Amino acid sequence: NNDGLIQKSEAKNRLLRNFGRIDTNGDDVLDDDELKKLAERLRRPNNGPRSPASQFVAPDSVKVTKNVVYREGDSDKWNLDLYIPADKDASVKKRPAIVFIHGGGWRSGDKGGGQWRSQPIAYAQKGYVCISINYRLLDEAKFPACIEDCKNAVRWLRANADKHSVDPDRIGAYGNSAGAHLVSVLGLTGEDKDLEGDGPYQEFSSAIHAVVCSAPPTNFMNWDGKTPSDGKRNTRLFGDIDAEKAKEMAAKCSPITHVKKGVPFLVIHGTADRTVPIYQGDCFVEALKKADADVTYIRVEGAGHGVCGQAAKKTQPAMEAFFERTLKPMWK
Repeated sequence: NNDGLIQKSEAKNRLLRNFGRIDTNGDDVLDDDELKKLAERLRRPNNGPRSPASQFVAPDSVKVTKNVVYREGDSDKWNLDLYIPADKDASVKKRPAIVFIHGGGWRSGDKGGGQWRSQPIAYAQKGYVCISINYRLLDEAKFPACIEDCKNAVRWLRANADKHSVDPDRIGAYGNSAGAHLVSVLGLTGEDKDLEGDGPYQEFSSAIHAVVCSAPPTNFMNWDGKTPSDGKRNTRLFGDIDAEKAKEMAAKCSPITHVKKGVPFLVIHGTADRTVPIYQGDCFVEALKKADADVTYIRVEGAGHGVCGQAAKKTQPAMEAFFERTLKPMWK
């Protein structure tokens, strides 16, 4: 699409098969830095399989439990990876938690690759309990199934709060692209029973208390700020339903519909994003400000869809400071 990046949908053959290894930040886009590193690896002589020493190993400071089931049933997506600080500090009875939700256009991606593994480890080392979750993708179930699954995972975390020393009143979330949409919906619909689905732990809340969203799709009713949707473009998301029902579902699943004062937001978006136009971030932040919400906006000039990686020196410290401010003050 001439944006200087390789979207996952543009990758073919061997590049597509190895996409997850090359996409080190897990944003489903290969940027210039990732492609340069790939080129360097390909130039090396005897470029064979990686040695066991180069394989990923979790640090001793973090206890990792993979593929924890948060809902029994037919889907193999109802699982999460749990990251817990391994220290035995008895003075810390309840820790804040962060939910990480991968992107991929609601049709691809996984909890265990790139930043969806590295970020939970980094934040667990800072003292947070972290979960990185999978959810049903569009080839398995249309909207709002992915939203319902994310809410189910949060309810699981709250149901197991005592077991994992989590403060149920201090749960934050981070997501990029499609994951940014999902964490935004979580942050704004904690009391909306219409989006809870039929999963377990219904006696527990799915509310979260702080949201970081990068490159967020927020408004399915008007994608670019110029042309309101007639409902037809949303068939991929909502299935084969008529245009009027698609419009209703688009509103129901759009974060901007649910904007209100309450949960603090850190919104990150690049002005040159050709996958999720900057209008999506702009209109969302404007609506949050009108609602007198606690919102911080990092609008990065010239950055594309992989804005967090492209502007990491700015976005990563801001994200860390945001969670420090919103979650850690009440650390028990």
